[in-house]
Amino acid sequence: MKVLRDLDININEEIFISGLTSSSRLIEKDQCFIALQGLRSHGLDYIDEAIANGASCVLHNKENYNERQKIPCFFVEDLFQRQKEICLNFYNIREESLKFLIFTGTNGKTSTAYFSYQILLNTNKDAVLAGTLGLESRTRFKETRNTTPNILELFEFISKEEYEDHLFICIEASSHGLEQNRLVGIDAETRAILNIEQDHLDFHKNIKNYIDSKLKILDFSSHNRIILNGDCETTASLINNELAECDKCIVSSSNKNADYFFSIHKTTKNGCNFKLISNKRCIDLKVKFFQKHNIYNLVFAIACLDQIDPNIFFGREHIQSIDLPAGRAKIISKNNKNILIDYAHNYGGIKAIVNSVSNIYHDFIIVYGCGGDRDSSEREKIMKFACTNSREVIFTSDNSRNESFQSILDESRKDHEYSNLIVEPDRNQAIKHGIEALKDDEILMILGKGHEEFQEINGTKIPFNDQKVVEEML
Repeated sequence: MKVLRDLDININEEIFISGLTSSSRLIEKDQCFIALQGLRSHGLDYIDEAIANGASCVLHNKENYNERQKIPCFFVEDLFQRQKEICLNFYNIREESLKFLIFTGTNGKTSTAYFSYQILLNTNKDAVLAGTLGLESRTRFKETRNTTPNILELFEFISKEEYEDHLFICIEASSHGLEQNRLVGIDAETRAILNIEQDHLDFHKNIKNYIDSKLKILDFSSHNRIILNGDCETTASLINNELAECDKCIVSSSNKNADYFFSIHKTTKNGCNFKLISNKRCIDLKVKFFQKHNIYNLVFAIACLDQIDPNIFFGREHIQSIDLPAGRAKIISKNNKNILIDYAHNYGGIKAIVNSVSNIYHDFIIVYGCGGDRDSSEREKIMKFACTNSREVIFTSDNSRNESFQSILDESRKDHEYSNLIVEPDRNQAIKHGIEALKDDEILMILGKGHEEFQEINGTKIPFNDQKVVEEML
């Protein structure tokens, strides 16, 4: 009842509401259905499904909607923009108790958000992680369909959290999520653009639209600093142009005058030693992973948390104990075989992981594929890079979706001939071949799927997890 009263809706009956959702498919008994305009249709087009699944009432933003329904329907002006307000009122949450950290970028969002989340927990702060790996807190976990949940899904999870003074929410903001304003109304404590490289042009159509979607992160605060990558060509250009007037901090490994400058001292198979300098403060750190791009991600996490609590900067024990998230540079060593599993699936991500590994291992084999029904403009570029920089490449399936494996292969290979290229559509067999072909002191890199638990082929999700397959074979 409270959510309706606070919206000044005139009603003549008691309506019990158990929760809020914008999904007619996932609605539960007595929930309020928030019917909004989507990319292709309006939520009201699915009202029959919502009613059948137990909705108690509907809030919508479609003027002159007079169709009689079996449950009460209420028009709410500016409904989309008021979702956060509705959530705060319904769940009785104090807005000032919530501290949002938002991370966007082509690569590294999952790791940076996860690092931030871990450090917060390690410093005895209450925190929530929202991203590719789902919604997670110290005691709870919920799978999500999208990297960036919508505001209703996020607040429903937050409402069940117990915390003392503040709850910190670390969010991955994808370009799709930003473009679709899934986090409408959020006021962030700190924000970061980790990097920007070409990606998702199947959705954004061109690089300008893609960059513009990333810049929507600016909408989440008018006064707090934004953390930027001074070593990324695109973000460096933005720093000097579109973001010139913003209050910002720069992360860099090349510019000693950056707000957060780091230098790597030693890298081994077992980890990395590096120094971080900021505002005349200096700390030496040793972490359990060796990839330079993950050191960037960690420094971004520290920089963002530093804006909230400067004491975190010197929390060496809280930082050094963190782990990589699932499916990110996961290394399995057994029976004299070294296998790395990573989510890298675009050119920037694959280049980063390959360059990092090449500093440790002289030779390696790559197993990878390209997702179907996604941006295809980099397929040829990825294959050329992989074949040029590794001893052997095994091209296989990777969520081909509704696209044929052959068409993905043809677009990747084009007219090039690669003497070190093996084509194996069966991902299980591709991994098996890669393991068997490994020589001493080499590493097999299995890229693209990371933590994922399935293969999506012709509209069907088939159970498949790279790590489980590897562990069964070793």
